[in-house]
Amino acid sequence: MPENVVEWKPRPRDRVFIKLSGGRFFTIPAAKAEPLAAGAMLSDDEIEKLSRIDQYFRGQEKAMRLLAIRPRSRWEIKRALDGIGLLPAIRDGVLLDLKERGLIDDARFAGEFVRNQFELRQYGPHRLRFALKKRGVSGAIVDDVLSREITDQGQETAARRLVEKKLGGRKPDEGDIRRLGALLRRKGIDY
Repeated sequence: MPENVVEWKPRPRDRVFIKLSGGRFFTIPAAKAEPLAAGAMLSDDEIEKLSRIDQYFRGQEKAMRLLAIRPRSRWEIKRALDGIGLLPAIRDGVLLDLKERGLIDDARFAGEFVRNQFELRQYGPHRLRFALKKRGVSGAIVDDVLSREITDQGQETAARRLVEKKLGGRKPDEGDIRRLGALLRRKGIDY
């Protein structure tokens, strides 16, 4: 059913707020809103086009806000976009655009994640594998990154640092050995 534009307001970041007589509203780039003005009559196809433009830019903004906080996997971004109710085709378009621009790359994300978590928290490959799969990174990428980033010698060094830090230079007793073994298992260090 055709509707009229009842409100047309400029917004920050070169956007325009458009409200229709049926109660629907959209925030779209000013360049896409130029042909529209208050009182203009829109057909159903034009309204659908506005809706798709609005969804695309809402999805893009959501993804950029998330990526500004920290790197994310494709699955994490996809899940967030699903949460704001985008059409699947529009969501996939936003994801493809982000991938083409180099903003989401699961292999790069996994590499950075493994390096940070291994160096800062001394997490081992078992815990890192679980954490990456939880974030939707494919098993092949996880295996490749872990084989490149974590060596047996690196794990042994990390385990020794953890043990030395916990013991503080004293000799371990039976309880210490049990607690240290549990700590190393929680950290995901190989046996």
